[in-house]
Amino acid sequence: MPIAAATIASYAPWGNAELAFTVSGTSVTMDSTTGNPVAAPVTLEYLAALNLSAPDWQKVEGVDTTLYRCNGRLLSPSTLDPRITNGSKAAALINGYAGRFELVFDLAMDVDVYSTIRQSISGTFRVVGGKQLPPPPPPAPPAP
Repeated sequence: MPIAAATIASYAPWGNAELAFTVSGTSVTMDSTTGNPVAAPVTLEYLAALNLSAPDWQKVEGVDTTLYRCNGRLLSPSTLDPRITNGSKAAALINGYAGRFELVFDLAMDVDVYSTIRQSISGTFRVVGGKQLPPPPPPAPPAP
């Protein structure tokens, strides 16, 4: 996810989560299959400070115990776009692990409260693909 390194560094060590939500944009394209106009998708990226907690469910046949609960605050930008709604899914990189984040709003807090504070964010996270390794260092220049 291409959040600028300077942005991530400015929030270190708290900015442990990169979230990329795909929403409908304002431009329109034609669907190649149906010929109908459709809104072109836009990716909105967020840096957040999220705390993860493992599920406390008992391992029972058929129960999904692979989700982590997430709670924290948005860092940059500090509020969610109105097109991102309860249940929206995002590609996520949290604590170096790639996966999917699903937004679950705190329904007890009034949306107007978010106008002056960094918006709290909560949801679930499922690791998909494991730990992302940092890129290798560039090769040394050849000796003269």
